[in-house]
Amino acid sequence: MDDFQITVIMPLKNYHLGYLRKAVGSVIGQSSPAWHLVIVAEEGNIKTFRSLLQADLEDSRVEIIPNRGRKLAGAINSGVRYAKTDFVALLLADDMWSKDAIRVLRQYIGRYPKVDFFHSSRVIIDEHDKEISPVYFSRKEFRLDEFKRGSPVKHLLCWRRDKALSVGGLDESLNSVGPDDYDFPWTMAERGATFEAVGECLYFYRNHCDCYRLTTHLPLSVHEREVRRILRKHGVGMWERMRIMAARGKGAVGEQCLYRSSIEKWIKEKLRHDARRGWRQIEYT
Repeated sequence: MDDFQITVIMPLKNYHLGYLRKAVGSVIGQSSPAWHLVIVAEEGNIKTFRSLLQADLEDSRVEIIPNRGRKLAGAINSGVRYAKTDFVALLLADDMWSKDAIRVLRQYIGRYPKVDFFHSSRVIIDEHDKEISPVYFSRKEFRLDEFKRGSPVKHLLCWRRDKALSVGGLDESLNSVGPDDYDFPWTMAERGATFEAVGECLYFYRNHCDCYRLTTHLPLSVHEREVRRILRKHGVGMWERMRIMAARGKGAVGEQCLYRSSIEKWIKEKLRHDARRGWRQIEYT
């Protein structure tokens, strides 16, 4: 384990500079030095990000590479294919890791050498880094059919690179709704991947509306359509899909969406209406 490293994949497109620097800093500040950070950006944006992250890039363990795939899933796949380590893990560019994330993940990987997919406990933070939710503990056990009603596997996500490549990686046909923490672990589970819950809280998920986010700026209609596509992909029939979508309660799909439909988004943008004015932070319980 002394030489073991984990590749951290950070897809990067839309960004808030302060949050981005905190995300990168949470990796550079790890208590274990056994990491390699691969930032994956659109080719036309790489020069900009090299300038913004110039100081961080002085660390030889930090690299920026171009996205060779499609959308969010393609960026993550680009990082997976580029990685040279047995395990990779995902950090979104406005979130943060705990300072002991790499150390804890390495311990679990060493303790459970046959496991393909690790997932940790997490907590929600606001724009000021304040914790605004209880710790959501990782699920120790779950059944495959539980994915129909939402993913039992949440960030922090860390998986065996070869196993991911053997299932084709993340599905790049999906339009950036759930390809990482919903469809991908579901596919891995269907293909026989073994999972282990990391009890420690390693991931700080930032809920905010300070810049473009897929969670907020993709219309509700897009979220609902993509969830239906994922359900259909995994063999859920039409009537069951309808029941599942109708039964999804508050917070399941699109609660944070600023727009109900693409048409509403187009109209509001034409009228220069700032939809963020109506956004409110969730009260987590």
